[in-house]
Amino acid sequence: MRPVSGNRHSRRTCSCADRNGLSLLEVLISVAVFMGAMTAIMFALNVGQRAEVSARLQSEAVLRCESVMGEIVAGAADAVSSEQNPFIDDETGTWYWSSEVTTGGAVGLLQVSVTVEHRPEVDGEPNAAFRLIRYMRDPQLFLDAAIEEGGQ
Repeated sequence: MRPVSGNRHSRRTCSCADRNGLSLLEVLISVAVFMGAMTAIMFALNVGQRAEVSARLQSEAVLRCESVMGEIVAGAADAVSSEQNPFIDDETGTWYWSSEVTTGGAVGLLQVSVTVEHRPEVDGEPNAAFRLIRYMRDPQLFLDAAIEEGGQ
């Protein structure tokens, strides 16, 4: 039976196909889902940016450490222990290197350890660091041998 218009006891039946637009509840739920997705995306972007900065600082620490070690092994820098040396080419003044030279366990062998750190604050914790250890012949042995040959 079809409801007759004008009958006060009849109710108008509404199917979902006859509806136009969205209800307020649907709009609020969709906005909440959208905001949740945006929050997750922004968090992921923030984590990605921090990882990128950390990787860049770590790569620069490795390159600086290899540079200092190369200078020491080549003889351009003295093979002596030192701490908190600033880099000459560092414009920001946040990169420091330290070296530790000990006997290598055999005659004429030195263990050279170079540590490079990036410190945003002078007394703060480093946010990037790298340590490189190498063994090298004691350059003093070559000098002593050359002096002995020259003296004979």
